[in-house]
Amino acid sequence: MIPLKKIENARHIVLVCEKEYFPQASILYSYLLTLHKKVSLFSLVSDSRYSFLPWYDKLRSNEIISFDIKVDANVEILELFDFFKKHNIKINKKIATAFYAGFLERYENFLDPKGDGTLFAILSELLASGAEQKLCISALQQRIPLSRFRLQSIIYKKFLLKKNAQLVYVCLNDADFEASGASWDEVYFIAKELLNLVNVQQVLIKKSNEKNKIINLIKEV
Repeated sequence: MIPLKKIENARHIVLVCEKEYFPQASILYSYLLTLHKKVSLFSLVSDSRYSFLPWYDKLRSNEIISFDIKVDANVEILELFDFFKKHNIKINKKIATAFYAGFLERYENFLDPKGDGTLFAILSELLASGAEQKLCISALQQRIPLSRFRLQSIIYKKFLLKKNAQLVYVCLNDADFEASGASWDEVYFIAKELLNLVNVQQVLIKKSNEKNKIINLIKEV
């Protein structure tokens, strides 16, 4: 997963990540610094919700030309944790905090039914390593953009219940996003909340005239 042998011989390493994988990129950035490597962090789009994590201010959106190797940080958070344990990589406070944030997001505030005893054992270990739990919860659970509330209000007014109230259907347009100031990314969070409505088993949200703008969530049993 992480090319340790190539990293060992490299002087300048570029970490590449998609915005939702920034916690993993933060983890790897901290680790590479302990190896005394020069590190650059590249992502075309950033997510300001992660601005509390170490090295967020190092993100660059312009292409990095000169480097020795490029490392893809788009890996599952549990796989990355297992990698650290397998190779006996020390987890310091910065790394522990980024891991905690990654697990918090991956397991949907630890409400995902896939979270088991193994997950909570990992979290306990991260807390013992100095993970800033309150900071992660405050940034990722309690700070909701006003734009999302506006879009949520629009969606709640427009949604239709179908299939005996088991399906929530919503069709959005450009005017809805202009009025709320929200982006399409916010729709996913609202769709997950709609799954909590009584009897609802599926949420289907579309953006008119854009076939690729579709969110279809089905409740796991």
